Amino acid sequence: MSGIQTILTFAAFFMLITAALNFNRAVVESDITISQSRYRLEALAILDAHAHDATQLFFDETTLDTTVDNTLANMTVPGDLGIDLNDLGVIDDFDDYHNMTITDSGRSTIPYQLSFTVEYVTLSGDAFVPSGTQQFHKRMTISVYDATTTPYLYRIENGARVRDTLSVSFVHSYWFYN
Repeated sequence: MSGIQTILTFAAFFMLITAALNFNRAVVESDITISQSRYRLEALAILDAHAHDATQLFFDETTLDTTVDNTLANMTVPGDLGIDLNDLGVIDDFDDYHNMTITDSGRSTIPYQLSFTVEYVTLSGDAFVPSGTQQFHKRMTISVYDATTTPYLYRIENGARVRDTLSVSFVHSYWFYN
């Protein structure tokens, strides 16, 4: 074999090795993207399930009591939103979720941390804004992130993994008919 043939053989091997490494890198990056999507979908499904459960509850503690008029004055004051002492730890109305943090897991058994906030809101223009008084509308915000040492829900910033939090807000309103 001449020197030129040897150089061409090494160049061909170099190109083959480069192609194999690039293909391997693409497969690994694709696998990471698929896993990330699966964890995000799982976290969103857990978030959605808790949001659905919350909307099935009574709007306020006073709406449970048929002897009390369901007026704004009788609704829970904003400073008292959260689980009530007479609930004995059982969530029975929408605002009991206020300042609650729970851990839930999906099929992957990854523990997800969910944080809830509930506030009264009023419509101002085309947006809901927080209100310091009782209203017939409450907004719940649910945030979820994985509660693991190495984050599964993350984004890359400056070459490092940074834990990512998914969040959703929705308004629940009280409707009644005389």
